[in-house]
Amino acid sequence: MKQVKILHCADLHFDTPFKELTKEVSENSKEELLEVFKNIIDLTIKENVEVLLIAGDVFDNLTVNKNTLFFIANELKRIEKVKVFISPGNHDPYNEKSFYKMVNWPDNVYIFKGELEYKEVSELNLVVWGAGFNASYEHESLLKEINVDRSKINIMVIHGEVEKGNSKNEYNPIYLNEIGKSGLDYIAIGHRHKFSGILKEGNTYYAYSGCPQGRGFDEEGEKGVIIGDVYCGGVSLYFKPICKRKYITQEIDISDINTYDELISKILSEVNSEEFKQNFYKIILKGEIKEHFSLNERILSEKIKGKFYYIKIVNTTSIAVDLDQVSQDYSVKGKFVAKIMKKIEEASSDDEKDLLRLALKLGIQCLSEEEVNLNDY
Repeated sequence: MKQVKILHCADLHFDTPFKELTKEVSENSKEELLEVFKNIIDLTIKENVEVLLIAGDVFDNLTVNKNTLFFIANELKRIEKVKVFISPGNHDPYNEKSFYKMVNWPDNVYIFKGELEYKEVSELNLVVWGAGFNASYEHESLLKEINVDRSKINIMVIHGEVEKGNSKNEYNPIYLNEIGKSGLDYIAIGHRHKFSGILKEGNTYYAYSGCPQGRGFDEEGEKGVIIGDVYCGGVSLYFKPICKRKYITQEIDISDINTYDELISKILSEVNSEEFKQNFYKIILKGEIKEHFSLNERILSEKIKGKFYYIKIVNTTSIAVDLDQVSQDYSVKGKFVAKIMKKIEEASSDDEKDLLRLALKLGIQCLSEEEVNLNDY
């Protein structure tokens, strides 16, 4: 049976600001997004892909570098024999101010500009359906009633949020019953930044490819694209990692650590040494540290940062003291601990309890004659 080789990607967010990172690392990350897109085009060529589907949020909000626009057009010209279909998303809706209108798109690129429509690709026995955001919000589903020609392969590229039942959302609610009734062979979806797996509703397969490169610690792990074959009634698709760097959060118990040297050795022993210089790390320190060890996140970051491409330290440790016993002392420390513990018991919210626990930690350090710099908290 005739099949079509596709590559499905989404949520590139070119020139995203990377606010969580330093200015230098942020600028480098913007360039690496371009490198990742180049790798997608290289993969398209290497795997003899016939149709490239880009499911929205190519651009990120209000700003983009002009060089980025030239870069995108030039990369797509490298695959002039590949049919490229783009569905604008909530971050890059198609309208009068759209960046889509500033690019000199090659002839092989088609952009869906609003309501649901289709384009036939007769040489591939293929029909490609699609729709695009015209504003940042689309409250009604863009996946309307459609009639497919079942003698052809039918695929769709669209940006939106899949919903069960009759739930509402502001990002083109795509309902499972609509997917199941569509008669489509495959729906390539953008919006969520994590690979969903290849899913099925009725006789229709659908998936989120996720973003090809994470942009923060809320987008952890492997990122990539979906590639493979679609045919009448089925698919043979798989996820292909393509990101240059991953965001990784790792908890490390540092109980019984006495010095910064011991702490650094502990961190390095628990992180994959082959990836120190490759990925973004958020290290969450936990456990009970000894009363005499006044851990300063800024100092630790300075001591260890040269060993990593990027590292962020989060200190959630507590002081290893018997608070119940200390609270019964008649010392200043004992009275302080007793009062704060009582306030924690009476606190009405988790945020208030967290703040009081931090106050308890700082207070014990102060009353243990350790220097405390409030700017580090």
